[in-house]
Amino acid sequence: MAEITANIRLRPTRVALLVSPTDRASIIRFMRISTCMWGGRYNPIIPVFRKPPRAWAGEFQGDKTGVDIARGYIRFFEPDAFVEAKPGLLEDLGLESLRGVIGNRSVTLDELLSSDPNKSWAELKFGLPITDALAELYDREERFIRRESRSAMVVEKPPSTGAAEAMFGVFPTEDDQRYFASSYNEVFRPEPMPWSPQTWRHVYLKGTTKPFDPSSHGIEPERSWQHGLKFFVFDPSKTTDIIDLWNLRSEPAPLLPLPISWVAELATDIQALCKAEYRPLEGNPSGIMHSATLEFARGISDDARQHTIQTLKPGLPPARGHNHSLTIKHWRDRIWDAPGEGMMNAPERLRLFVHEKQVSLEVDRSSDHLSTTFEPLRPDFAARYGAGHLRWVNSLKVSNYGRTNLATIYPYNTYDRSHPRLSLGMGDVLIGTEGWSIGQEYVGLSSFLQFETQEKAITGILTRAGYSVSLSEPGHIAKHVLDQLGGLGGAHLIADEEILRTMNDMAGAIRRRSNETEEMQEEFPPRSRSIKQWADLVNKRKERDYGRGDIEHFTKRNVIVLGLETRCTNCLHVNWDPVDKLGYALSCSRCLKEYPFPQNADSGARKWAYRVSGPFSVQDYAKGAYGAVLALRAIDELNNHIGSLNFITAVQLVRDGKSIEADYVALHRAEGFDEKHDPDIIFGEAKSFSEGDTLKPKDIVRLQDLALQFPGCYLAVSVLRNEFTEGEKLLLRRLVRWTRKLAPNGGPRNRVLLLTGHELLRTWGPLSNTWKSVGGRHAEFADFDHTRSLRTTAEATISIHLDMPSFSAARHASWSRRNTSKEKGFLHVPGQWGKMLGSASGPDPSESTADADGSISSPDR
Repeated sequence: MAEITANIRLRPTRVALLVSPTDRASIIRFMRISTCMWGGRYNPIIPVFRKPPRAWAGEFQGDKTGVDIARGYIRFFEPDAFVEAKPGLLEDLGLESLRGVIGNRSVTLDELLSSDPNKSWAELKFGLPITDALAELYDREERFIRRESRSAMVVEKPPSTGAAEAMFGVFPTEDDQRYFASSYNEVFRPEPMPWSPQTWRHVYLKGTTKPFDPSSHGIEPERSWQHGLKFFVFDPSKTTDIIDLWNLRSEPAPLLPLPISWVAELATDIQALCKAEYRPLEGNPSGIMHSATLEFARGISDDARQHTIQTLKPGLPPARGHNHSLTIKHWRDRIWDAPGEGMMNAPERLRLFVHEKQVSLEVDRSSDHLSTTFEPLRPDFAARYGAGHLRWVNSLKVSNYGRTNLATIYPYNTYDRSHPRLSLGMGDVLIGTEGWSIGQEYVGLSSFLQFETQEKAITGILTRAGYSVSLSEPGHIAKHVLDQLGGLGGAHLIADEEILRTMNDMAGAIRRRSNETEEMQEEFPPRSRSIKQWADLVNKRKERDYGRGDIEHFTKRNVIVLGLETRCTNCLHVNWDPVDKLGYALSCSRCLKEYPFPQNADSGARKWAYRVSGPFSVQDYAKGAYGAVLALRAIDELNNHIGSLNFITAVQLVRDGKSIEADYVALHRAEGFDEKHDPDIIFGEAKSFSEGDTLKPKDIVRLQDLALQFPGCYLAVSVLRNEFTEGEKLLLRRLVRWTRKLAPNGGPRNRVLLLTGHELLRTWGPLSNTWKSVGGRHAEFADFDHTRSLRTTAEATISIHLDMPSFSAARHASWSRRNTSKEKGFLHVPGQWGKMLGSASGPDPSESTADADGSISSPDR
């Protein structure tokens, strides 16, 4: 059995509504149903349109289509299930696969809360009903006489705009759905309140319970110090503002909604809240202050914005240095952009904490499938049975620190969850920023998880991209090398130049000679090395590698095997026989005759010696396998994130009759602080030692072909030498310039990672330590900023080896040579960045929010 670890987190089901942004009735109905669902207040509303509504037109200046926007919302929210306001919206977005392969992942709005033919009450098709939470609240709290009574409310006559649903929560009024409101009334005995600013004060200043609150029972939003209070000023008559208000709850900042018509009456309360929020950051000696943000919805006119600012300004506390008490924000964060496409600090989705545990999973290899079971987490208050599917979700982050051959890294399957097949009987598995999200339906049952080998997983990815995939001969050799070394963790044994050269010399050699008519090949047999020679070699390496790597490590892994050298008495040829083949009669490998084992006292007639075995006995540095294995080890250990890599060794890819070879293909998991990004796919070209140019133009063409088929992938080029030759640098500069053609997101089409013997043969420890010890140009990039991620490391290696500026430095230099835009005051920036900078709706903050006492500021976009 193989054992891996997993972190399991419990969270509510995320159910997304696909709807036209002008369909107010469907939006109101969905918000009411979400009030009945545990975690429902965090259910996203995803607008589907061809032409953007007028209030949003300033945001979308031709940079994205309506389909792009909707798919961007789905990427940001990563819904577990979908509700269509009208059938066919998933097909309109090209996402019909999200309906689910095992278990339905989509319903219509009419089906989401509906009754079966033989029942008089409606039940949720997705999620956990709040009646389970209300039952626990009553048993634990409300049935007893509280020392301090807790007030509760419902909106007596909700306006038809949907604002009450978005701000406080409103229950459905249909006969078969009234039991949700009845259960809430029985537990809290709420007071009917009007739709008014006074009700706002009761809820947001006095803590009066609102219908939304039971849907958050047991859920703890995860926020940090920079997530300050946000006031959202919106126009209830605009459905687009209602959508934005609803979705803002799924972002980290605590939210206080403000209907534009209530601002004047609530001004004193808003100012008091700003004063309370304006306080020093605890434990920070730099004087940084907490402050609130006032964000305007996109449906608010310029005049209304100015009037609101002037209304609030007089009562705000003055600024302390550069710290303002209120920050004005005139735009919606571009949550529809992919990470890296839009804003510098990409918006985040709020993480919800309920329960969490760390488990060890034993993966059974005895059957045709690699599988395991685990005990899922569940809400403590959940009823044993329920009518809904995906009642709650367990998100698993699986770690492969044990270096097993199990695949634990996959590209995010946000738009197609038919692959990979990781779960049986529980529906498709969502792979995204939270890990592997698996829907749960029953209490007390174990969950089944199915694994793939890394080879099968990556082969499947390449096959779905249209390639037929097979391991080449060097790929099989590298695979056997890793098997004998015990995986990448054991590759440190051969991470030494002298050991590699010795092993290659012991493996024999192939000499190729050619004339005008033919090519001749001469093969030299393996060679032996004495015990003393190997002991000296290993001891020398131990001095460099902090005492690690005894000779026993090489023999246990069958890198070298012990044998006896004897001389044939018939032809005088020196033979070598492993220990298990020794006998009183030996056979000569040249003359094939037998000769007696030398038993005389002359020790020179026999000599104990080592030879390399198995894949280590293959010439030409195991046909390049050493270079590929060590490159993978180096990438895996970049930034000290061991276990962040899944890979296969040398593969032959065939598509449309054209064959391309890669020395390895790898998936690299983004660093722990950067979960927003998909894992990176890496195609490797690995070269060994050579005095001349090992990298050829055909290798560059092969890498370019792969880059065109996999936009955004990394191209890794490595040599075992400590530097590239001038000829190789010329080819690599051309490759880097080619990859730096702008992609749609404003970044480079691909990125290039360069590795030499300094990285491949380094000892343990951070990469920064290695570069510091090398000195010179390497030491200039040995800080955290240049070694903190795969991207920054790749850019640093280009600067180190090719003396080229980073992509961002090159782009900024190019931008500075362009004319600036006088209207916006921004540099003329091409691509998505420029469109984002020029697309924010509302007045120029520098003109609209200037304040003599410095109490108001505008954030930098």
